[in-house]
Amino acid sequence: MHPIERLRYVARADGAGPGVLVRETALALCDMDFDPQSLVLACRRIVERHPTMAQLWWLCANVLASPEPFACARELALVVERDETPGHLDDALADDVRAVIVGWPFTTVKCLAQRGDALMLVVDSHGEGEALVDRLHDADIGAELVPFEYLAAAVGTTDLVIIEALACGPDSVLAVGGSRAVVDTARAQGKEVWLVAGIGTRLPTVLWNGLLGALGTKDDWRAGLDVIDVARFTRVIGPLGASTDTTVELIAECPPTTELLRRSVI
Repeated sequence: MHPIERLRYVARADGAGPGVLVRETALALCDMDFDPQSLVLACRRIVERHPTMAQLWWLCANVLASPEPFACARELALVVERDETPGHLDDALADDVRAVIVGWPFTTVKCLAQRGDALMLVVDSHGEGEALVDRLHDADIGAELVPFEYLAAAVGTTDLVIIEALACGPDSVLAVGGSRAVVDTARAQGKEVWLVAGIGTRLPTVLWNGLLGALGTKDDWRAGLDVIDVARFTRVIGPLGASTDTTVELIAECPPTTELLRRSVI
């Protein structure tokens, strides 16, 4: 398959986890070494198609800023799939944990589904939560779908709430719609609220602002996404481990490659 066609396939792929999309995108970019002039355009098209997946911004920003972009793409291809965040989350969780999650948080589910002792109370978001519960039931993994009208009662019975970041800025995170209401409900009941921010989700300010601007989250409540202050969480779980100091700025994992912020012409 021609690398441009492969990138088009990747750009249109929905439902795949970030690890799969990063790997396939990186490999497709590697195949473009015969046509490096198209690299910038290809990276723009990828982030335009998946604006909420910070790991693709991270990959493309690092590749475009590298003096050896194709070697960089090969190096980063498997980094997200080998993310140690699920292991750190597993270490931090108590036995027989009962956790509320929102939507389909890939990293969190990867951890909880492998434990065998966890019960996931899944709050739906854009149909992803319902699809997740169906998938977990097929695999005989404990999960229950929580209708939003039962949210307060469900949170009251849980050990903690886990929110997974789609993307992170210096002091706030982007999460699926409904997450902020879940966080506020949990805090009102004195429950712990953990943030899971896997590798590649922390963006520099310029890319973070560009991402939010493209999504229209500041001006349109119908965007279906929530921006939440990091200080609202009691613990942050990432690739380097767990931290209870949520006042520390989330350090960017890629350079501020502003070429990504220009709209592609085709």
